[in-house]
Formats: sequence, structure tokens, C-alpha cells
Amino acid sequence: MRTQKRIGTAVFCLLLTTLAACSGRSSAPDGAGGSSAVADPRRAACMMKSPYLKVGAGLDAPGRLEVPVPAVGAPATCKGNKQFRFGSGLYDITGVVANTSGMGWENPAQVFGGLHTRQYARAFAIESPCNGKRVMIVVADIGIMTGALRLHALEAIAADPELAGRYGPENLMLSATHTHQGPAGYSHFLAHNLLHLGFDDATFQVTADGIVQALKRADANLRAHPDSARIGVASGELLNTSIQRSAPAYEMNSEAERREFLNRRGEEVRNNKRVVQLNLVRGNGSPVGILNWFGVHGTVVGENLKLVSSDNKGYAALGFERIMKAGYAVTDPGIDSFVAAFAQADQGDASPNIFILERPYPDPTRGGGADDYESNAISGTKHIAKALELYARDAALSGPVDYRLFHVKMDEVEVTDPVVLASLKHPAEMDAAVKRTCSPALGPSFAAGAEDGPGPAVEGVSCASGLDLIAAAAADFQTLLAIRPPADVSGFPPNILPLNLVSAVAMCQLKLLPPNPVLGDFSCQAEKPVALPLTVAGVPAEPLVLPFQIVRLGNLALIGLPWEVPTMSARRIRKMMLDVLAPAGVDTVVVAPLTNDFVHYLPTREEYASQQYEGASDIFGPWTLAAVQQELRKLAATLRDGTPAPEGPDYVDGTPVLLRPPYVAGDLPLPRAFGSLVTDVPATATPGDTVTAEFQSGHPRNDLRTQQSYVYAEREKADGSWEVVAEDRDPELWFVWKPALPQPLPIDLPVVGGGLSSTAEAVWHIPKNLPAGTYRLRLEGAAQTLVLPKVSYTGLSSPFTVAGPVSDCP
Repeated sequence: MRTQKRIGTAVFCLLLTTLAACSGRSSAPDGAGGSSAVADPRRAACMMKSPYLKVGAGLDAPGRLEVPVPAVGAPATCKGNKQFRFGSGLYDITGVVANTSGMGWENPAQVFGGLHTRQYARAFAIESPCNGKRVMIVVADIGIMTGALRLHALEAIAADPELAGRYGPENLMLSATHTHQGPAGYSHFLAHNLLHLGFDDATFQVTADGIVQALKRADANLRAHPDSARIGVASGELLNTSIQRSAPAYEMNSEAERREFLNRRGEEVRNNKRVVQLNLVRGNGSPVGILNWFGVHGTVVGENLKLVSSDNKGYAALGFERIMKAGYAVTDPGIDSFVAAFAQADQGDASPNIFILERPYPDPTRGGGADDYESNAISGTKHIAKALELYARDAALSGPVDYRLFHVKMDEVEVTDPVVLASLKHPAEMDAAVKRTCSPALGPSFAAGAEDGPGPAVEGVSCASGLDLIAAAAADFQTLLAIRPPADVSGFPPNILPLNLVSAVAMCQLKLLPPNPVLGDFSCQAEKPVALPLTVAGVPAEPLVLPFQIVRLGNLALIGLPWEVPTMSARRIRKMMLDVLAPAGVDTVVVAPLTNDFVHYLPTREEYASQQYEGASDIFGPWTLAAVQQELRKLAATLRDGTPAPEGPDYVDGTPVLLRPPYVAGDLPLPRAFGSLVTDVPATATPGDTVTAEFQSGHPRNDLRTQQSYVYAEREKADGSWEVVAEDRDPELWFVWKPALPQPLPIDLPVVGGGLSSTAEAVWHIPKNLPAGTYRLRLEGAAQTLVLPKVSYTGLSSPFTVAGPVSDCP
């Protein structure tokens, strides 16, 4: 009841146009209180009373939020500082939305054909004037962050006199929201491009350039506002929004450790429910943005769907920015355009599909809605409602800005730190005299995928039984008896391979080979069968030299890692980091995964032993987490002591060796001219209806419509002109591309070219609170034939009337 009362109070505050009536901002610059008023209190109120918030009610109960915090000391510099300078910026990074596939699903049967919501890079520059240190944090609506994107940003910074003196590798933090519905092919390493049929330079360039544009805008916004102000920090629980998707692995951790986190019903809290949020508002009340961290996968929109989407994190960001009336086209750095970043925390085993255990994939209701898109709205709305609550109450961030970064060659780390060794909790049978990482490899259960989007294999294939061929054959027979129909795996064939038998006979035996210069050394891979070596003759298919980063923002520390970090691993990391950093004034630690690069999963030693999907994806072996803890302790100690970061190797970039075939434009204006109306809208519609207009079109690759839109919904004004009421970044307005010859694989074959005679639809799910009036749909694009130059076109539907009962909320 106390929680409900707090939420109700927050809602009341948000409905007001000022915080003065609701214990708002203190008159003291460093006082505790709430942040600036929202720009659209009516929309905010709709979020806070949405029926979506009740979906899954009772799945979770309030519980323990954090690992124990040691006694907190005072920083050596900037003691008592509560004043910061900051700026924000965002930019469109939407890649190629046709004949591409989703980074994260790794399913070549998925072929995109349109757009649900656009992708953006959101950047924040934050400086503490007391020591002159500044950081740049960028959160991108993409599946993974890659070293190639980071290097592009660093090269752009180094080439810009305005930026080069302020930013570099140490204070630039780039992270991904982990949407699986974003176009892939933007890594320089083979493994990340292979199942997407190669490196896609167009998607790479728009993503890389957009990240640079976003950080440039954030820096310019900071410089245009020299006055300092407090930054608010708030935390709370986001319940009924994530579940533990890998129970067999999680339950390998000791019961005693699992029961350190219990909810009020005495149940284990199996995922981190904590939200941490920074509220950036200027001293004059001008809102700048929020930075929100909560761990849950971006896998609501499933691999069986064909529209590019920024998924739940993107839905939340766009929704909060809509409440704040963000100006996406604002270029004047003196004007604050609100930016809402919903970043990832430890999400490695956290699924947003909260009913997936009883309604497994591909059940369209597994996320709580009637289909994936409604489930996405449910998850995103819960994010927004919690963020609004935290925006209405916070405390002042206190302390300096600081940062450290170094690189570690992760295939050759031996764990010798006595503190880390003493912290290990695994059973004796999982121990090893020498605890080290070894040559990277994926296990066969990697091909099983996770519960959010299963693949063609099965989980749990391991070497634990040694060369017991009878047991292995029996396990494979049981798999055949429980075989899933092909529809269950979105185009993948059912698992008919005898993986346990093959592992016992061959994959497990690879670990017995002596180290060799061709494949490396797999002797420390323990229970994992070596299905796919990731280094051949010294050429890695994935990065081996990986970035470790710590960014300090006052009493908050962000631990930037390139892994996907499961719940228990993050708890161990947070505890260890607090032990080191609390004496220097840090009392809150956020594990920020998918940061600066990408290298799969980071399970505990115990979880690794079960060889579920996550353990099979821990490429450096069972002691990877211990190695990460050891290297993080080194880095954190330098931050605490004010000494330089440890020495480490330089980052080694890959080279794209598999390139997509070059795109050959071949649009045909048949049977109509480009932009011609094929199917018109109805003459009238009612709020809540869906209306569609179809047009003759070209291939979307011809014009990515960066910082623009493929489709628009427009309202006629009194003077006869038209104003835009929705664009394709808004989840209610879809762009759907329909080629004459659909491709079975995510690629543009030269013989097909630009799609021949293709059409495109503007699909508008009319909000239930849309005012009565006259509306139309508009399409923008470009086409290019084999012989004529590229031409832009516009398509317009007929005007139609919207009238009927209007709801209070969309």
C-alpha cells in the first residue's frame, strides 16, 4: 500500500504544471526534490493510468534492490560537489529497412520489409567544473555496439578541433539498447555478420555517422549553457516487466546466494528489478533529458516479424520524448531539446516476454499483449511510467566526474587475485587448479538460441558425461521424441542432429588436443563442447582485445563491459566494485553491458556448467567472469586512488571479409508512376480504426530518409495547409514495403535489383484520442531504374474524415 501511495503522489505531481505545489525543487541548488514539470501532463497522466500497467500484476513483489553497500567515504577531489554542466543530443541512425535482418536474432530466414519505429543515438555530455573532467555517454537503438562504430566515432572526434581536446577513448562510452529488430551487418568481425550475409556499408555508415552527430549536438548543447546545475539521481523497482528466462542455469548458483535477494513474499528475486535514473534539468527549469538504466532484453518484437523496430527501450524513449515535446529537428545548441535514453543494465538472462514459460515462442501473446506490437507497447509503457515517477522525485548527484579505460586480451588471462579467488562460490567438482581463459569457441547450445527466439539446436549439450556414448545417444533420442514443429522456430529446421552423441565423440575431444597455432587452446573450456572455434590460424572471427571502462558520475559508477551480463554475475560485480569504490564516495553501481564492443555472455562459473544458451555463448571458458572481476578490480583501484589506468594492449580491429553483394538499383515504375496511389484510404474513419494507403514505390535503400520519415499522417488546418501529426518514428504509423518478388534471404540479389515493381503502405493505427478533422497519409521516397538517375517522389492519399467518440488517452 505504501508503494501505491507513493505512485499516486507522483501522478498527482506530474499532472501539475509546476513542482511548487508538490514538494518540488528546493530553492537551494543542491537540494533534493523533483525535476522540471512535464510538457504534456495529459499524456503523462495517460501513461500513469494505462491499463497496460496492470498486465502481469502480481508476478513480482517488492524486494531487495541492491547488494550491500559498504560505508561510503568522501571523494578526494570535488568533495561535496553537486554542480555539473551538461548537454544532450540525438540523431537518427535507422539503417536499411528492406531485405536485411535483425542483429541479435541471427536468423537468415528473417527478411525485413518496413519500419515500426525509427532508431536513434542519444548522447549526453556531462562535466564537473570542480575538476574540469567531462564524459560523453551515447545510447544507441541497435542490437550490439561494435568496435568498428567506436573507432569511427573516435576518428571523427580526433579530426574535429572542437572535440579532440575534450574527448577520447577514456571518456567516450558507447552502448547499445539491444533491440534485436535493427538491421545488422555493421561489424568488422566475421562472426557478427555471417548469418546476415555480410557487411552492410550503408547501415554501418548511417549508424556511425548518426552516433557522431548525436555526440556533437550534446557537446554543443553543453557549451551553449555555461551555467552549472544539480543532476538528480533516483532509483526504484520496475516490477512485472522482466522474468528469468534461463532458470536451469540460474538454479546452478547456490541456494544461499540466490536467497540473498528475496521479495516480500519470501520468493527469490531472479532478475534485477532496480531502475536507476539521472534527471538533467537546468537551474532555470529547462529540461535537458533523462538517462535511465534497467536490465531487460530488447526481444519483444519477435524474429517472425518483418518491421524494423527499436523495441521496448526505443518505445519508452520515444514515448517519454513525446511527453516532453522533444524537437527532433532542433539544430540550435542554445535550445534544449529533451532526450530520453533508456539504457541497458544487467539483462543477460532477463526476458521481457513475461508469459513465455506458459506461452512459449512463437505464441504471439507471450509478452502480455494480443500480439508482439501490443506487448511492446506494454513493456515500453511500464518503462515510461516508472521513469515519470522517478522524474518527479530525486536526490542530488554528489561528487566528481571521472573515468578509466583499458583493454584486456581476454583469451590469455590467469586469475591470481586473492580477493577474486576467495570470492568464488562454485562446488569443488567445478574447480580447476589453474583458473584461466583460453581460445574462444561457441558450444553447440549456442545454436539453440534463448527462449525469446529459439534456434534449431537444444540447450544443455555438454561434456559433463565424458565419453558416455550410451547416455549421449539416449539424450538425443529424448530430443527426437520432444521435437518441435518447424513453425516453432521461425524458419529454422527442427533439431534432428544427434548433438549429444556428436559432442561426446568429436566436440568434447577437441579440448584434449595440445595447443596449436591453427585453432588455439581449448583445454580450459570445461563442460563446453567445442562446436565453433572463433580463431583460425591467428585470425579472430570476434574481437579478443576488449575494452573495460568505468565512468564515475558523482556517487554513481557505470561499469562498461562488452558482454551481456546475467543477473548473478552482475550482483557479484556490483558487490566487488562497491567494495573498491565506496571508500571514495560511490554508493550506486550500474553494470552497463553491451558497451564499447560485443562478445556474447558472461555467466557465473556455476551457470556455465549447465551449458544453456548463455553458457555455450561464453566464448573464453568457465573462468571468464572471474577474469573480468580481476581486471575490473585493477581498473577500479586506479579510479579510487587517482592513478592512471593499468597498461593494456591496443584495440585490434577486424576487417570485413564477407561483404554483401553490391546493391544494383532496378526499380520499375510499373504499372504506375512512382508515388502513384494504388489503394486509397476510406472516406471516413473513427478513432481507434486502422487506415492504409498503398503507393507505387522504389526500394527503401535508395533513400534512408535519415532525420525524416518514409510516411506521414497529416491534418488539414483551417487555412487549407497540412500539419504533420505522426511520422514513422511513432509506433502508431507503420511503413510497410512490399516487393514484387519477395526474397527468401535478407539480401538484394543483383537480378532482382531494387525490387522491380514494388509498393509501399502507410498504415496508421489511429489514436483513440485523435480530434475530429480531415486527415491524409503521405509517402516520401526515392526510386532508381537501371537506366535513369535517382528520382524522389511523393505519394498522397485522398483526404478522409475522422469523427466519432474520442477517448481521453491514445
